[in-house]
Amino acid sequence: MTDAIKTWLSNAAYGLVMRTLFRAATSPDVLRRRFERFGATSRGAMVQKHPRLAFADHTVGKLAIESVCAVPSPRCAILYLHGGAFVFGSPASYRNRAMRMSYRCRAEVFVPDYRLAPEHRFPAALDDALVAWQYLRALRSSLPIFVAGDSAGGGLAISLAIRLRQLGATLPDGIIAISPWLDLGPCIVDHARDRWLTPRHLTQWARYYVGDGDPSNPLVSPAYADLAGLPPLLAFAGEDELLAAGVRRLVAAARRAGTTAELCIGAGMQHDFPLTLPWLAESRRAWELLATFVESHASAACGLESATLAGV
Repeated sequence: MTDAIKTWLSNAAYGLVMRTLFRAATSPDVLRRRFERFGATSRGAMVQKHPRLAFADHTVGKLAIESVCAVPSPRCAILYLHGGAFVFGSPASYRNRAMRMSYRCRAEVFVPDYRLAPEHRFPAALDDALVAWQYLRALRSSLPIFVAGDSAGGGLAISLAIRLRQLGATLPDGIIAISPWLDLGPCIVDHARDRWLTPRHLTQWARYYVGDGDPSNPLVSPAYADLAGLPPLLAFAGEDELLAAGVRRLVAAARRAGTTAELCIGAGMQHDFPLTLPWLAESRRAWELLATFVESHASAACGLESATLAGV
């Protein structure tokens, strides 16, 4: 089977599954149950397959955080904010993805179980992300720390960095945003090649999270934010996904603001492609870029810390 055929078949199957199970009109409770059945993996099953895999539980007030480490000596820590339109998703349904990120980036990965909409609207998810960041900063103070996320979690990762900048707090050493959802305002532009997401999906799910709030608030929608002074950013988008145009605009705006920003567009790919279709050539390329980004900025952070300690 050629790579082109494999790519087409994989994306077609992905779209069929996602549009069947995760419709715009599907209730939040059903979305959650389906996503957990579709993605959740037990720790025991993972450790049986990967005996060196290490899990740990962390609690900060009412916020639970699960960490996973697939390498004996992590060179950095990653706060990973899961996707799911602010409505579904959990550490359990992201274990395989967190393990892959841990292994690829030689990192210890922390996944907070942040509160979900519509029961908990903005700023609940952002508040929980901030608590998780503060906890991780204290827990792994000797390591470079990155913030990453996909879809809603990708936008949330950028919102967290903006909030930290507002507070004058220590910023991450880098941000990784995979198919980030950046504008929670009304979606009126369709993309016929997106096999899952439609304007109706985004409009309905944004309503769950934003409620009567202002979708142009930069902490809700990073598309409206001043991106100056943020950490280096690496963003991914599938060429054929609805969110790709927004990701392109964000990277261009970050560069104009003087923020280092890299963009990887997966040719012919769909939403979250490095996570959902990791066996494809475009996804393998994306993971290589991601690992290189982490290695480069982790090394830079360690070099800066050494220089500071030496009084340079």
